[in-house]
Amino acid sequence: MKVKTFDHMAVTVSDTERALEFYVGKLGLRLAENHQLEGDKVDEANGLRGARAQSTRLLAPESPDVLIDLLEYYEPEGQTHITPMGSVGSCHFALVVDDLPGAVEELKAKGVPFISGPVNFELTEGSVSVCFCTDPDGNYVELMEEYEH
Repeated sequence: MKVKTFDHMAVTVSDTERALEFYVGKLGLRLAENHQLEGDKVDEANGLRGARAQSTRLLAPESPDVLIDLLEYYEPEGQTHITPMGSVGSCHFALVVDDLPGAVEELKAKGVPFISGPVNFELTEGSVSVCFCTDPDGNYVELMEEYEH
């Protein structure tokens, strides 16, 4: 098998509207589409029984082919559990910004919690500065700025 492309990633949220305030209102992602998930095929694909969910697809303006799905499950009722950073099962995704220090300052003023400030990493070609914040459900989001040497 050979993977061809990257299509999307999904983040489970407890409240779609609250998540949209963060991902669209604060981070600047764009709403691509909404659709309901339910029925036998959804149950089979997810290994669940009686699943009903809302899927809200988001995209970053300059990479519209990579989608982020916000999934709010109405049934079955899920559990709230965030795996601590560095633990097996924890995950995050990274969003590239132009001015990381400015983005951090702006988001902190809007009440976004950060678990780190910007940290610079030297790479073979160029460098990156990164930091991590969390969405309203505690999911990790990495913000990064890329630099050339």
